[in-house]
Amino acid sequence: MTIAIALKINDGIVLATDSASTIVGEENEDGVRSVYYTYFTADKLFNLKKGSPVGAMTWGNGSVNNESISTLAKDFREEIEGREYPSVEAIVKDFKSFLENKIAPETSLGFLVAGYSEGKGHPEMFLININEGNIEEPEEINANDPLSISWFGETIFLSRLLLGLDEKLIEILEDNVGNKETIDNILKDCNEKLQLPLGVPAMPIQDAIDLVRFLADISVNSSRFVPGAQVIGGPIDIAVITKHEGFKWIQRKHYYDKDLNLTTSMEDE
Repeated sequence: MTIAIALKINDGIVLATDSASTIVGEENEDGVRSVYYTYFTADKLFNLKKGSPVGAMTWGNGSVNNESISTLAKDFREEIEGREYPSVEAIVKDFKSFLENKIAPETSLGFLVAGYSEGKGHPEMFLININEGNIEEPEEINANDPLSISWFGETIFLSRLLLGLDEKLIEILEDNVGNKETIDNILKDCNEKLQLPLGVPAMPIQDAIDLVRFLADISVNSSRFVPGAQVIGGPIDIAVITKHEGFKWIQRKHYYDKDLNLTTSMEDE
């Protein structure tokens, strides 16, 4: 499981993911999967094209055809080396085509690709959903919102905090109210009155980083203390994409000692 967070403000986009990767078993008769093991070192956030102001993060299946998503992302980055992309949408289209030749029928995962197009003063975000091997057409999200917080993966903790509810409310209302029009009115009222306003479009990048780190920490610690296997956790990777600085890592784990691999480290930054 995963928590992946994107915060868009006037000056750029902050992306963050945890590092948990869960090995699960088959569903039982109640539709519940047992958790065999959780690793806390998975890479889910990457610069999609080296040197470009475009990043991507992922959630869902942690591997495809015995290759990690991180390896697939690096394969794509190697394949497009030397190509020029005038827009985020153009690189998203090539990434979708690349995935079509890699994805297995049982694969279900998602990607958020974010960054700056040439000549654009504001950042863009595109969502790619893959359900049972079916890759949906990329969709631009929050295009007209100067401030947006998006979260993916194991969403329940942030949904409760930021929206004041979670997905189970719909099921509860259906069981106890029944009338669809009444349910829709209740949900609309909840959306208008329960949301927690965090941040403003003009907030500085550093404050945006602090907010995203705060939200990621809430998800990790909530998963840690609720009953059951911890499915969100490990180091939090954070990157920022701005108009002038491009893609920059804020905090990032490495499986190797950077002091012993200076050339590799510098090339991969």
